[in-house]
Amino acid sequence: MKKGLMLLADGFEITEALTTVDILKRTHVLACSLASIGGSNVVTSSCGVQVLADSFLSEIRPGEYDFLILPGGKLGVENLKSCPKVLEAVLDFYKSGKGVYAICAAPSILGMLGILDGKKYTCFPGFQCGKGEYVDAPCVEDGSVITGHSMAFTIPFAEAIAKKEAGLEALELTYPGTRGIAK
Repeated sequence: MKKGLMLLADGFEITEALTTVDILKRTHVLACSLASIGGSNVVTSSCGVQVLADSFLSEIRPGEYDFLILPGGKLGVENLKSCPKVLEAVLDFYKSGKGVYAICAAPSILGMLGILDGKKYTCFPGFQCGKGEYVDAPCVEDGSVITGHSMAFTIPFAEAIAKKEAGLEALELTYPGTRGIAK
């Protein structure tokens, strides 16, 4: 079973986080752990819903995971950006050739780190960052990077991750109705 890691900071977008985890788990061949970047394992979403994370970023060994996911949410992304351990983890996953997936405002973290340079990507308008080519699409896959436009496109974003990590067969059997992914 492949293992994913989602980093949560206070202010994260709940739909982008939990819908993605739900779809990945429906493949029955992907797992996704939630890691809090702060000092509490209770992380508060942008709309005030509290979620219990499985672990803390400080306890994580990136080598034990196959891919990394960053949900959006303006405040959540600001909190992710301000944490050096988050930036280190994102770069570690990317440089190791592992999947790095971000939605809404979170692709700006990838742009800030130079990961989007020379790549096509999407994000919530106004969060374009880096030297990549912004594409106005629900979801964009370029190499080991998948980006999602916004909360409204969480399902295509999660489906793209599931397809890349588990294969189309697993996605079609456990979550019918896959959508197109821009490349």
